[in-house]
Amino acid sequence: MAGLESFDMDYQRHRPSRSISEHPFEPQHDVLSTDIIRQQQRNTLLEISKKRDKSVNDSVNKCLKPTCLILQHVVSYPFIVLRRQCQLHYASVRYHIVPFSLIPVVFRLVKSQGISVLWKGFGTVLLIKGVTMAVEAILSEIFDLPKDADSINNSKSFGKHIILKCVSLSIITPFYSACLVETVQSNIASEKTAVYDVFKEGFIRLLQWNCPQKGRMLPVWIIVVPTVIYGVFKCITNILVSKSVKHMLTMYEIHKIRKVCPKSIEYSPSYSDNERLEAVSDLTASAVGDAVLFPLEIIMHRLYLQGTRTIIDNLDTGISVMPILTGYVGPLDCLVTTVEKEGRLGLFKGFGALILQTALIGMLYKFVKITLVKVVDSYSTELQSSSVNTQNNLNNQMSTPEQSRMELADIRPIMRSTSFMIYKYIITISYQKNLLNPLIH
Repeated sequence: MAGLESFDMDYQRHRPSRSISEHPFEPQHDVLSTDIIRQQQRNTLLEISKKRDKSVNDSVNKCLKPTCLILQHVVSYPFIVLRRQCQLHYASVRYHIVPFSLIPVVFRLVKSQGISVLWKGFGTVLLIKGVTMAVEAILSEIFDLPKDADSINNSKSFGKHIILKCVSLSIITPFYSACLVETVQSNIASEKTAVYDVFKEGFIRLLQWNCPQKGRMLPVWIIVVPTVIYGVFKCITNILVSKSVKHMLTMYEIHKIRKVCPKSIEYSPSYSDNERLEAVSDLTASAVGDAVLFPLEIIMHRLYLQGTRTIIDNLDTGISVMPILTGYVGPLDCLVTTVEKEGRLGLFKGFGALILQTALIGMLYKFVKITLVKVVDSYSTELQSSSVNTQNNLNNQMSTPEQSRMELADIRPIMRSTSFMIYKYIITISYQKNLLNPLIH
């Protein structure tokens, strides 16, 4: 071949070839770089997942506290109405201590009077709760008394908090008794009352503090005693149970974290976690307080309604009514008479309604929590995927020339080795032709 007569094939034959196998460290370097990149991507995805889980938990925890308030004050109200009517029925045959006996009675009651029979006096109850909070706030500002349980730091502040509860309960007791009448009176045997009637009846009883009331109605100072005792015990029970449940839940969270990551020692719950723990502990404390103080609640409510000529629904049948005709002298007389005539189980009439209330609130809380987690998680996933796609599109538009140069730089060794192999193949063919040319000629 022309131009190749002076080409030294011996030198080229012994010259080391520049193939891909000649550079054993370059592929290993590429594999190492790929592993590093994959590890970085894996860490990035893990951090994104952790941040997303944290944001989901924060969003769900912020929604759980108002959800628990709704469950505690709205969803549980029909069971409170049923429980109070069972407590006031002094001549009942069925005590409804278990929830199963209460279900058919409630079905007949709703069928005859409608679903509104379970929501009697709901607006009045909320109004009285608002008045109670306002009275406590005013007394707290005037006398510098701690209003919230979170502000209790020592025994002195705890004593001041108990004094605030006693004074506020003494003032609100007449309004409580008037509110109870609207809660339990029958819709078919009583006239509908206006909102201001509860304040009118409450002020009348408050002004007649020591004077004997008409008929069998007790003076206010007699019914104040069980009200204050019940309120103070309920407050102490709520504080103790709430703090205990919150502490146990916090320890359970620490146990779960140490089980996953044994090296983690310290755990400080965030603000949203504190809200979730407080919501659960408040629900538990409310249920425990109602169960423990159930007999005292019966005595208090029976003293409230004595002499008010209230007619309630008969929960033995669910289709009839009965008047409240009692003649208790005071709290001790009510306790002794109830035990003598109705037995010890008479102090737990309507306990099945409390069991139904607690079970329903627990199931609804779990259902709402699972639903919120799924909804917030799906929404955050869609939002994250859309943001990632947008960022990828922007990166592709902004870094296309650089990526092209990087891709060319990555395949240059392969191009060099491939071209050299082709060049070597051409040289070999031409050399063979030069050897065969003298024989042909």
